[in-house]
Amino acid sequence: MKYTPVTLPEFELVLKAEKGWQKIESTKETIFVFPLSSRPHIIIKVYSSIGMNHKTCREKGADAIRVCAVNTQTNKGWISTRRVFRVEGWRNNLKNAVMDIYTQAQKRIK
Repeated sequence: MKYTPVTLPEFELVLKAEKGWQKIESTKETIFVFPLSSRPHIIIKVYSSIGMNHKTCREKGADAIRVCAVNTQTNKGWISTRRVFRVEGWRNNLKNAVMDIYTQAQKRIK
């Protein structure tokens, strides 16, 4: 698999604000969050690996995109992190990881 640089605008095309995704700028990287409508204190987080003062991701091998779910009331992880490598097809891999975490969260809520 070949490393593919990922940019912030590309992320914003996948994790769209009009679909409910919010962009948060932390001290290390840009994070995207999506609150579950039935339990807004449970959020899906996508750690982009895009540094705060950059428009592109970190260097090859420096980090991967990570997807997880967090309970904001307890500040604890709710569903374990899944890694998405920055290779060709990363967009589909990211969508699949988000849907997997979302499905797990919905099952856990019931």
